[in-house]
Amino acid sequence: MPRSLVSRSLEPLVGVLWGVFLVWTAWLAVVWIAPIGPSALGLFAGEPPPPNADLRRAGLILAENADLVWLTLATICLHLVLTRAHSLRTARTWLAWSAGGGLLLGVLNATTGVLFGRLYFGRALGLKLLGVGVGWVLLWPVLVMAARESVLWARPRASHRLTAILTAALVLLTVANLEWPARFLRGWWVWPPGGAPGVPWRFWLSWCVWPGLMAFAMRERDVASAAVARSGKPVIILAALNVIALAAWLRHR
Repeated sequence: MPRSLVSRSLEPLVGVLWGVFLVWTAWLAVVWIAPIGPSALGLFAGEPPPPNADLRRAGLILAENADLVWLTLATICLHLVLTRAHSLRTARTWLAWSAGGGLLLGVLNATTGVLFGRLYFGRALGLKLLGVGVGWVLLWPVLVMAARESVLWARPRASHRLTAILTAALVLLTVANLEWPARFLRGWWVWPPGGAPGVPWRFWLSWCVWPGLMAFAMRERDVASAAVARSGKPVIILAALNVIALAAWLRHR
């Protein structure tokens, strides 16, 4: 089938997307580990503007949106990897399943507080859809799809059930690394005061059960698709997030 004009016009962008993602990952590491904020840039309310104030404000805007942009780029890169490995239909289905599931779980939790505790989503996760931060919705496909592809990259002959179990374990490990810096350094989420101290146990349970179920629903349509050589990009995406989170935790704890 001949490619559309839109598809051909986007090819240069797709070609440089992975490089853009790597550069932005380096920026995310600086923002989390340094960190980059108003005080670091010399922007204090009520004081005379410092030299190159406009440039510093631009850097602050980039820092404040670093998380959401990274999650967006990671989601697009994973979608391209799955499209090349399987098909556009499969990639769209898995993306809709994981992102839609994340949104549904977030909305259910926002109304009941049962699944993850009564989370409040911060500005770093972007605008809210039905009370759920956009970054939270993107976080699910990034973690679930990257973890599943990483498992199959390391163990291509793993059974479907084992793949789902290992995916759930890998997602839970990543969230365990991510939770402290995401909450205290970047303000992704917070539990309002008045409840039990620390992270609710159901938060961890939900991040184990639901990713496992999502991964179990992601089944290749045929043997040829299941046996395809796996890209290492999902491994890099997941490893980068873990390394940045651990480095930020070690730097600030």
